[in-house]
Amino acid sequence: MVWYVPPLSPIQSYADAGGLPHNGNILPAVETLRIPVQYLANMLSAGDTGPVIRALKRMMAMRHYMRSQTVEGVTDTRAIDEVGLSVQQVEEMYRYLAIANYEDRFVIPTSHREMARDAFPERNGCGFTFGEVATGRIPNSTCSTVAVLMP
Repeated sequence: MVWYVPPLSPIQSYADAGGLPHNGNILPAVETLRIPVQYLANMLSAGDTGPVIRALKRMMAMRHYMRSQTVEGVTDTRAIDEVGLSVQQVEEMYRYLAIANYEDRFVIPTSHREMARDAFPERNGCGFTFGEVATGRIPNSTCSTVAVLMP
């Protein structure tokens, strides 16, 4: 999974200097940022910039909503209403993108080591037979013997 989360500190310093237009929000519009949208579109959506811009707008709206909730202590839903997200969706996005647990970040196969098959006898298996076993030129028993005798 490839993620691109725009950092907040360069945006904040540039906006304070008057370099970014913003509509009363702390976070500026996605279109005014120096985000490599075409590069991300080529990598993630076959060159279509629409889904990338929509995803970036949603992430910025999530950041604005969570900032208003945690820093200002007010629930400001204007930003998430503009991009068509609900409060539940934003909180779930925040859980996965910002404070995800170890189990949510990675997919670790769940298996019990004590129930796994002993792989030691299978480690050399048939080796590199180049298909001779499949064609019937070398019997399977010979293949196992050759694999065990090889250093």
